[in-house]
This record gives sequence, structure tokens and C-alpha cells, in this order.
Amino acid sequence: MLLLLLSPLCSCWFYVMAKRAGLKSMPWVLAGAVVGPLALPLFQNHKRLALRKALGHGFVWFRP
Repeated sequence: MLLLLLSPLCSCWFYVMAKRAGLKSMPWVLAGAVVGPLALPLFQNHKRLALRKALGHGFVWFRP
């Protein structure tokens, strides 16, 4: 029952977050509808890899 309530909310949330991150939104809407919040680690990893691909692998995030 809880999964049925969370699916539309997760779909909307993944749509907004994918648009903000510059990713394709439709696959993330479907992932949010099917598995709900369990797709969050996959989304975060995909977002990180897309950013790393855009900036290059030699880009340094932290410089003390």
C-alpha cells in the first residue's frame, strides 16, 4: 500500500532532479514509478558519473 502511494511522488521527484542535473528525465520517471525510492542510489551514482564525464577524469574536486 505504501509503495502505491510513494510511486507517483518518487516519479515527480526523479523528474525534477533529473532535469536539474541535466539528465534524461523519462528513464528516471519510470525508475521512480517502478521501484520508488530504491532507485535513489542508482540516480546519485549516475549523476556523479555524468558530471565526471562532462568535466573529465583529471578534474580535481578538492584542493587544500
